[in-house]
Amino acid sequence: MERNAKGFGWIAAALLLTGSLAQAQDLVREARYADITVGNSVATILQIGAYNNARVDQSGARQNQAVSQTGSRNQAVVNQSGVNNGITAQQNGTANTAQVSQSGNNNQTGVTQHGTDNAASVVQTGAYNQAFVGQYGQANQASVTQAGFGGAVSIKQFGDNMNASATQR
Repeated sequence: MERNAKGFGWIAAALLLTGSLAQAQDLVREARYADITVGNSVATILQIGAYNNARVDQSGARQNQAVSQTGSRNQAVVNQSGVNNGITAQQNGTANTAQVSQSGNNNQTGVTQHGTDNAASVVQTGAYNQAFVGQYGQANQASVTQAGFGGAVSIKQFGDNMNASATQR
């Protein structure tokens, strides 16, 4: 009986070692990620169905994003910081929410929500700005705040409990 216990200890150690080696192979760069580079920034998230949720943070250089969620508990939080900015978020149905935040340089935004508990919020500061929100049905809300230089905002809401707000400086 004692001999078997020692044999299993050795086997367990061997299994752990081979498991670790197999996991280390996962760190090899894959071809499908070849176009992702640090200085050129890109983040794309597409989710379809159920408890959606997305969060992206970027900083520096040529950021760019696109979040798209369809169906259920949507939500998105997006941040960017200085240089070429971007962002497009589009959520379709149920508990929508989006928050965007950009900082310096060539800003832009987007956001389109279609139905149910909509909400949005965009904050931009410094440079060519622009926004646009959208929203098309149920509990709507929006809010944009921009500061400094290019300006431009466009909030469109088509139905239900609407509410909007924009501030530019």
